[in-house]
Amino acid sequence: MLYISILIFFSQTAQTAEEYYKNGEYVKALEEYNKYLDRGIHNAELYLNIGNCYYRLGDFGKSLLYYRRGWFLDPSNENILNNISLFKKEEPNPNPFISFSSRMIDRIPLRIFSYLLILSFSLVILIVAIRLIQTVKLINFPTNPLLTLAGLFFIFSLIGFSIWYGRVKSKWVVTTATTIAYSGPDEEFKELMRVDKAEEGSLVREDGGWWLVHFRSGEGGWIDSTTAALVIQE
Repeated sequence: MLYISILIFFSQTAQTAEEYYKNGEYVKALEEYNKYLDRGIHNAELYLNIGNCYYRLGDFGKSLLYYRRGWFLDPSNENILNNISLFKKEEPNPNPFISFSSRMIDRIPLRIFSYLLILSFSLVILIVAIRLIQTVKLINFPTNPLLTLAGLFFIFSLIGFSIWYGRVKSKWVVTTATTIAYSGPDEEFKELMRVDKAEEGSLVREDGGWWLVHFRSGEGGWIDSTTAALVIQE
């Protein structure tokens, strides 16, 4: 009975939130979607819906924050990718191989790369074992091309895993309010730059209520921690 009650609760909540959203009542829709978060529900579609509500409300910082949270869970979600593209225009990489590889890696989540890494490593070990057996016993098995393919598969998986693991550990930051970056952790320090909503970067260090952030533009500085949030919640 408890399981059925939970299903009914979430079904009614989702229907109510969708009705509010369709009617343009985005604040009320947010309140309904937040009921999922309060109950420990976290998935890409939920983050997408929350991001859409904030976008409609003109709160672009929080909108990008939730799109990024959804992207980490499902990087191949086309709706999330399209919405994130509204916030940034990246120059295409002139190297087509690197550009293709980057797009592939960006669309495969960390857990899949973990499985691929284990699988490819196991294949390499298996093929190497067969080659060792071939040295003492004639076995007609094409190990050379298979070992090359398995090796490339392993390298791709390792690169993808390393990139995603680095993203998770980098403490990805999104600014949720317009702020000023200072040369030190206090407003008494020199102002370095104005930081708009929906800027992205990595958290380098914390000092009290201040974060030292290195932004994707290559610039950095100390910002008030209340004006930004971590994509990967601790």
